Amino acid sequence: MSETLEIIADSLGECRITILASQPETFRHLNATLLPTVPTVRGWDRRTLATLKNINKFDVVIAVGGGYLRAGTLVETLKTLLVHGPQLLAASRANTPTFYLPQSIGPARFGVQALFRTLLKNVSRVYVRDDRSLNEFAGINVRRFPDLAAATASASRPTNGLVDPTPVLSIRDVHGSVKADIHRVARMLGTYDAYIQSTTRGNDDRPATATLCPRRLVSRKELMTRGGTPRVVLAVRLHAALMALAAGHYVIHLAYERKGFGAFSDLGLSDWVHSVNSFPPSKVFAQLQELLTNPAARDAYDARLADSASNIANARNEILEEIRAISSANRQQST
Repeated sequence: MSETLEIIADSLGECRITILASQPETFRHLNATLLPTVPTVRGWDRRTLATLKNINKFDVVIAVGGGYLRAGTLVETLKTLLVHGPQLLAASRANTPTFYLPQSIGPARFGVQALFRTLLKNVSRVYVRDDRSLNEFAGINVRRFPDLAAATASASRPTNGLVDPTPVLSIRDVHGSVKADIHRVARMLGTYDAYIQSTTRGNDDRPATATLCPRRLVSRKELMTRGGTPRVVLAVRLHAALMALAAGHYVIHLAYERKGFGAFSDLGLSDWVHSVNSFPPSKVFAQLQELLTNPAARDAYDARLADSASNIANARNEILEEIRAISSANRQQST
Protein backbone atom coordinates (compact mmCIF):
# COMPACT_ATOMS: atom_id res chain seq x y z
CA MET A 1 0.00 0.00 0.00
CA SER A 2 2.86 2.42 0.74
CA GLU A 3 4.07 2.18 -2.87
CA THR A 4 0.55 2.86 -4.15
CA LEU A 5 0.17 5.93 -1.95
CA GLU A 6 3.52 7.19 -3.23
CA ILE A 7 2.31 6.70 -6.82
CA ILE A 8 -0.82 8.72 -6.03
CA ALA A 9 1.15 11.51 -4.35
CA ASP A 10 3.78 11.68 -7.09
CA SER A 11 1.25 11.68 -9.94
CA LEU A 12 -1.64 13.68 -8.50
CA GLY A 13 -0.31 15.54 -5.47
CA GLU A 14 -2.18 15.77 -2.18
CA CYS A 15 -5.49 13.88 -2.30
CA ARG A 16 -8.36 12.81 -0.11
CA ILE A 17 -8.32 9.03 -0.23
CA THR A 18 -10.97 6.37 0.31
CA ILE A 19 -9.63 2.83 0.69
CA LEU A 20 -11.77 -0.24 0.04
CA ALA A 21 -10.04 -3.29 1.51
CA SER A 22 -10.77 -6.79 2.74
CA GLN A 23 -9.07 -5.95 6.05
CA PRO A 24 -9.50 -2.17 6.37
CA GLU A 25 -8.40 -2.19 10.00
CA THR A 26 -4.81 -2.78 8.85
CA PHE A 27 -4.79 0.74 7.36
CA ARG A 28 -6.01 2.65 10.42
CA HIS A 29 -2.69 4.47 10.62
CA LEU A 30 -3.41 6.18 7.28
CA ASN A 31 -5.26 9.44 6.84
CA ALA A 32 -8.00 7.89 4.73
CA THR A 33 -11.62 6.79 4.79
CA LEU A 34 -11.68 3.00 5.23
CA LEU A 35 -14.43 0.70 3.96
CA PRO A 36 -14.73 -3.13 3.99
CA THR A 37 -15.12 -5.18 0.82
CA VAL A 38 -15.78 -8.64 2.29
CA PRO A 39 -19.52 -9.29 2.66
CA THR A 40 -20.94 -10.58 5.94
CA VAL A 41 -24.00 -12.80 6.42
CA ARG A 42 -26.01 -9.59 6.02
CA GLY A 43 -24.41 -8.82 2.68
CA TRP A 44 -22.07 -6.04 1.59
CA ASP A 45 -21.50 -2.96 3.71
CA ARG A 46 -23.97 -0.25 2.67
CA ARG A 47 -21.28 2.44 2.68
CA THR A 48 -19.13 0.34 0.35
CA LEU A 49 -22.02 -0.23 -2.04
CA ALA A 50 -22.85 3.49 -2.00
CA THR A 51 -19.22 4.33 -2.77
CA LEU A 52 -19.15 1.95 -5.73
CA LYS A 53 -22.49 3.25 -6.98
CA ASN A 54 -21.18 6.82 -6.88
CA ILE A 55 -17.72 6.00 -8.21
CA ASN A 56 -17.84 8.85 -10.75
CA LYS A 57 -17.69 11.35 -7.89
CA PHE A 58 -14.03 10.42 -7.46
CA ASP A 59 -11.32 12.03 -9.60
CA VAL A 60 -9.47 8.74 -10.11
CA VAL A 61 -9.87 5.08 -9.16
CA ILE A 62 -6.76 3.00 -8.48
CA ALA A 63 -6.78 -0.74 -7.76
CA VAL A 64 -3.96 -2.70 -6.18
CA GLY A 65 -3.74 -6.15 -4.63
CA GLY A 66 -1.51 -9.15 -4.09
CA GLY A 67 -3.06 -11.51 -6.61
CA TYR A 68 -6.61 -10.51 -7.33
CA LEU A 69 -9.10 -11.85 -9.88
CA ARG A 70 -8.01 -15.43 -9.28
CA ALA A 71 -10.22 -18.32 -10.30
CA GLY A 72 -7.96 -21.33 -10.03
CA THR A 73 -10.33 -23.26 -7.76
CA LEU A 74 -14.04 -23.05 -7.08
CA VAL A 75 -13.36 -21.43 -3.69
CA GLU A 76 -11.04 -18.83 -5.25
CA THR A 77 -13.64 -18.13 -7.92
CA LEU A 78 -16.37 -17.57 -5.36
CA LYS A 79 -14.16 -15.29 -3.25
CA THR A 80 -13.14 -13.29 -6.31
CA LEU A 81 -16.72 -12.80 -7.47
CA LEU A 82 -17.92 -11.81 -3.99
CA VAL A 83 -15.04 -9.50 -3.02
CA HIS A 84 -13.48 -8.17 -6.23
CA GLY A 85 -16.43 -8.61 -8.56
CA PRO A 86 -18.42 -5.56 -7.37
CA GLN A 87 -15.29 -3.39 -7.50
CA LEU A 88 -14.34 -4.48 -11.03
CA LEU A 89 -17.91 -4.02 -12.21
CA ALA A 90 -17.95 -0.47 -10.83
CA ALA A 91 -14.53 0.32 -12.32
CA SER A 92 -15.57 -0.98 -15.75
CA ARG A 93 -18.66 1.24 -15.77
CA ALA A 94 -16.91 4.35 -14.46
CA ASN A 95 -16.45 7.50 -16.50
CA THR A 96 -13.67 8.57 -14.16
CA PRO A 97 -10.13 7.30 -14.99
CA THR A 98 -9.45 3.81 -13.62
CA PHE A 99 -6.07 2.15 -13.17
CA TYR A 100 -5.21 -1.38 -12.09
CA LEU A 101 -1.61 -1.08 -10.86
CA PRO A 102 0.88 -3.92 -11.49
CA GLN A 103 -0.37 -7.11 -9.91
CA SER A 104 -1.10 -10.68 -10.96
CA ILE A 105 -4.41 -11.63 -12.57
CA GLY A 106 -5.55 -15.20 -13.02
CA PRO A 107 -5.78 -18.06 -13.46
CA ALA A 108 -9.29 -17.59 -14.83
CA ARG A 109 -11.00 -20.97 -15.00
CA PHE A 110 -14.60 -22.13 -14.64
CA GLY A 111 -15.79 -19.92 -17.48
CA VAL A 112 -14.98 -16.56 -15.86
CA GLN A 113 -12.19 -15.49 -18.24
CA ALA A 114 -14.67 -14.03 -20.72
CA LEU A 115 -16.30 -12.06 -17.89
CA PHE A 116 -12.96 -10.74 -16.62
CA ARG A 117 -11.87 -9.76 -20.13
CA THR A 118 -15.13 -7.94 -20.84
CA LEU A 119 -14.85 -5.89 -17.66
CA LEU A 120 -11.10 -5.27 -17.77
CA LYS A 121 -11.15 -3.91 -21.33
CA ASN A 122 -13.21 -0.95 -20.06
CA VAL A 123 -10.62 -0.02 -17.43
CA SER A 124 -8.37 2.88 -18.49
CA ARG A 125 -5.12 0.98 -17.83
CA VAL A 126 -4.46 -2.54 -16.58
CA TYR A 127 -0.87 -3.30 -15.57
CA VAL A 128 0.26 -6.84 -14.73
CA ARG A 129 3.53 -7.91 -13.14
CA ASP A 130 4.13 -11.33 -14.68
CA ASP A 131 4.18 -12.87 -18.15
CA ARG A 132 1.56 -15.53 -17.42
CA SER A 133 -1.02 -12.87 -16.53
CA LEU A 134 -0.11 -10.95 -19.68
CA ASN A 135 -0.49 -14.02 -21.88
CA GLU A 136 -3.75 -15.08 -20.27
CA PHE A 137 -5.32 -11.67 -20.91
CA ALA A 138 -3.62 -10.75 -24.18
CA GLY A 139 -5.59 -8.73 -26.69
CA ILE A 140 -7.11 -6.20 -24.30
CA ASN A 141 -5.54 -3.15 -22.67
CA VAL A 142 -3.20 -5.17 -20.42
CA ARG A 143 0.47 -4.19 -20.22
CA ARG A 144 3.43 -5.80 -18.46
CA PHE A 145 5.18 -3.67 -15.82
CA PRO A 146 7.34 -4.47 -12.78
CA ASP A 147 5.82 -4.80 -9.34
CA LEU A 148 5.69 -1.40 -7.61
CA ALA A 149 7.68 -2.80 -4.69
CA ALA A 150 10.50 -3.71 -7.08
CA ALA A 151 11.58 -0.06 -7.21
CA THR A 152 12.33 -0.11 -3.49
CA ALA A 153 13.87 -3.57 -3.64
CA SER A 154 16.31 -2.53 -6.37
CA ALA A 155 17.42 0.66 -4.60
CA SER A 156 21.10 1.18 -3.78
CA ARG A 157 22.48 -1.23 -1.20
CA PRO A 158 25.29 -1.10 1.36
CA THR A 159 28.51 -2.52 -0.05
CA ASN A 160 30.70 -3.15 3.01
CA GLY A 161 31.22 -6.75 1.89
CA LEU A 162 30.09 -8.29 5.18
CA VAL A 163 27.10 -10.50 5.97
CA ASP A 164 25.82 -12.05 9.17
CA PRO A 165 27.02 -15.68 9.16
CA THR A 166 23.61 -17.03 10.26
CA PRO A 167 20.93 -17.27 7.55
CA VAL A 168 17.26 -16.43 8.10
CA LEU A 169 14.29 -18.59 7.10
CA SER A 170 10.87 -16.99 6.56
CA ILE A 171 8.29 -19.61 5.66
CA ARG A 172 4.56 -20.20 5.33
CA ASP A 173 2.36 -23.18 4.63
CA VAL A 174 1.31 -23.73 1.03
CA HIS A 175 -1.99 -25.51 0.45
CA GLY A 176 -2.20 -26.34 4.14
CA SER A 177 1.28 -27.71 4.81
CA VAL A 178 4.95 -26.81 4.94
CA LYS A 179 6.82 -28.44 2.07
CA ALA A 180 9.12 -31.23 3.25
CA ASP A 181 12.02 -29.86 1.19
CA ILE A 182 12.00 -26.68 3.27
CA HIS A 183 12.68 -28.79 6.35
CA ARG A 184 15.44 -30.58 4.44
CA VAL A 185 17.15 -27.26 3.71
CA ALA A 186 16.74 -26.26 7.36
CA ARG A 187 18.44 -29.48 8.50
CA MET A 188 21.27 -28.92 6.02
CA LEU A 189 21.83 -25.44 7.43
CA GLY A 190 21.84 -26.60 11.03
CA THR A 191 21.97 -23.15 12.62
CA TYR A 192 19.59 -20.47 11.37
CA ASP A 193 17.23 -17.76 12.57
CA ALA A 194 13.56 -17.46 11.66
CA TYR A 195 11.36 -14.51 10.77
CA ILE A 196 7.55 -14.38 10.82
CA GLN A 197 6.19 -12.18 8.05
CA SER A 198 2.44 -12.38 8.61
CA THR A 199 0.13 -13.00 11.57
CA THR A 200 -3.12 -11.69 10.07
CA ARG A 201 -6.38 -13.52 9.57
CA GLY A 202 -6.01 -16.28 7.02
CA ASN A 203 -2.29 -15.55 6.59
CA ASP A 204 -0.77 -16.56 9.91
CA ASP A 205 2.78 -17.86 9.51
CA ARG A 206 3.28 -18.73 13.18
CA PRO A 207 2.11 -22.38 12.91
CA ALA A 208 4.41 -22.98 9.94
CA THR A 209 7.35 -21.36 11.72
CA ALA A 210 6.68 -23.54 14.78
CA THR A 211 7.71 -26.56 12.68
CA LEU A 212 11.26 -25.15 12.45
CA CYS A 213 14.01 -25.23 15.08
CA PRO A 214 15.65 -21.80 14.74
CA ARG A 215 18.33 -20.37 16.96
CA ARG A 216 15.96 -17.46 17.59
CA LEU A 217 13.18 -15.40 16.04
CA VAL A 218 14.21 -12.04 14.58
CA SER A 219 11.77 -9.13 14.75
CA ARG A 220 10.52 -7.07 11.83
CA LYS A 221 12.35 -4.03 13.17
CA GLU A 222 15.62 -5.94 13.33
CA LEU A 223 15.39 -7.56 9.91
CA MET A 224 13.57 -5.00 7.81
CA THR A 225 15.28 -1.78 8.90
CA ARG A 226 17.92 -0.58 6.46
CA GLY A 227 21.41 0.04 7.73
CA GLY A 228 22.09 -3.16 9.66
CA THR A 229 24.43 -5.99 8.75
CA PRO A 230 23.09 -7.75 5.63
CA ARG A 231 21.60 -11.21 6.10
CA VAL A 232 21.09 -14.12 3.72
CA VAL A 233 17.36 -14.86 3.68
CA LEU A 234 15.29 -17.76 2.36
CA ALA A 235 11.74 -16.42 1.97
CA VAL A 236 8.53 -18.07 0.82
CA ARG A 237 6.27 -15.02 0.86
CA LEU A 238 7.05 -12.55 -1.93
CA HIS A 239 6.26 -9.65 0.40
CA ALA A 240 8.92 -10.88 2.83
CA ALA A 241 11.38 -11.36 -0.03
CA LEU A 242 10.89 -7.84 -1.42
CA MET A 243 11.00 -6.21 2.01
CA ALA A 244 14.23 -8.05 2.80
CA LEU A 245 15.76 -6.95 -0.50
CA ALA A 246 14.76 -3.36 0.23
CA ALA A 247 16.47 -3.65 3.62
CA GLY A 248 19.72 -4.66 1.91
CA HIS A 249 19.66 -8.44 2.38
CA TYR A 250 20.46 -11.27 -0.04
CA VAL A 251 17.29 -13.22 -0.72
CA ILE A 252 16.45 -16.56 -2.27
CA HIS A 253 12.72 -16.80 -2.95
CA LEU A 254 10.68 -20.01 -2.97
CA ALA A 255 7.71 -18.87 -5.03
CA TYR A 256 4.28 -20.42 -4.79
CA GLU A 257 2.58 -18.09 -7.29
CA ARG A 258 3.39 -16.57 -10.67
CA LYS A 259 4.02 -13.15 -9.15
CA GLY A 260 7.23 -14.33 -7.46
CA PHE A 261 8.85 -15.38 -10.71
CA GLY A 262 7.77 -12.14 -12.39
CA ALA A 263 9.17 -9.93 -9.64
CA PHE A 264 12.53 -11.71 -9.42
CA SER A 265 12.83 -11.68 -13.20
CA ASP A 266 12.27 -7.91 -13.25
CA LEU A 267 14.93 -7.55 -10.55
CA GLY A 268 17.45 -9.58 -12.55
CA LEU A 269 17.40 -12.32 -9.90
CA SER A 270 15.89 -15.24 -11.84
CA ASP A 271 18.74 -17.50 -10.69
CA TRP A 272 17.61 -17.07 -7.10
CA VAL A 273 13.90 -17.93 -7.40
CA HIS A 274 12.54 -21.48 -7.35
CA SER A 275 9.13 -23.10 -7.15
CA VAL A 276 8.35 -24.02 -3.56
CA ASN A 277 6.59 -27.11 -4.90
CA SER A 278 9.53 -28.56 -6.83
CA PHE A 279 12.91 -27.09 -5.88
CA PRO A 280 16.11 -29.12 -5.36
CA PRO A 281 17.09 -28.70 -1.67
CA SER A 282 20.77 -29.30 -2.41
CA LYS A 283 20.84 -26.46 -4.95
CA VAL A 284 19.08 -24.00 -2.65
CA PHE A 285 21.41 -24.97 0.19
CA ALA A 286 24.41 -24.43 -2.09
CA GLN A 287 23.13 -20.99 -3.11
CA LEU A 288 22.61 -20.02 0.53
CA GLN A 289 26.13 -21.15 1.40
CA GLU A 290 27.61 -19.29 -1.55
CA LEU A 291 25.93 -16.03 -0.56
CA LEU A 292 27.06 -16.55 3.03
CA THR A 293 30.70 -17.29 2.25
CA ASN A 294 31.60 -15.91 -1.18
CA PRO A 295 31.98 -12.12 -1.59
CA ALA A 296 32.14 -12.52 -5.38
CA ALA A 297 28.71 -14.18 -5.35
CA ARG A 298 27.29 -11.28 -3.36
CA ASP A 299 28.92 -8.80 -5.74
CA ALA A 300 27.26 -10.56 -8.68
CA TYR A 301 23.91 -10.46 -6.88
CA ASP A 302 24.30 -6.72 -6.21
CA ALA A 303 25.29 -6.10 -9.83
CA ARG A 304 22.13 -7.81 -11.09
CA LEU A 305 19.99 -5.60 -8.86
CA ALA A 306 21.84 -2.46 -9.90
CA ASP A 307 21.38 -3.28 -13.59
CA SER A 308 17.61 -3.63 -13.11
CA ALA A 309 17.16 -0.37 -11.20
CA SER A 310 17.00 2.00 -14.18
CA ASN A 311 14.47 -0.13 -16.07
CA ILE A 312 12.25 -0.37 -13.00
CA ALA A 313 12.51 3.38 -12.34
CA ASN A 314 11.64 4.14 -15.97
CA ALA A 315 8.60 1.85 -15.79
CA ARG A 316 7.40 3.58 -12.63
CA ASN A 317 7.79 6.99 -14.28
CA GLU A 318 5.78 5.77 -17.27
CA ILE A 319 2.92 4.79 -14.97
CA LEU A 320 3.07 8.21 -13.30
CA GLU A 321 2.90 9.97 -16.65
CA GLU A 322 -0.04 7.89 -17.83
CA ILE A 323 -2.00 8.58 -14.64
CA ARG A 324 -1.28 12.31 -14.96
CA ALA A 325 -2.13 12.47 -18.66
CA ILE A 326 -5.36 10.46 -18.52
CA SER A 327 -6.56 12.21 -15.36
CA SER A 328 -5.78 15.63 -16.82
CA ALA A 329 -7.60 14.84 -20.06
CA ASN A 330 -10.63 13.66 -18.11
CA ARG A 331 -10.73 16.87 -16.06
CA GLN A 332 -10.58 18.98 -19.22
CA GLN A 333 -13.47 17.04 -20.74
CA SER A 334 -15.50 17.52 -17.57
CA THR A 335 -15.13 21.31 -17.55
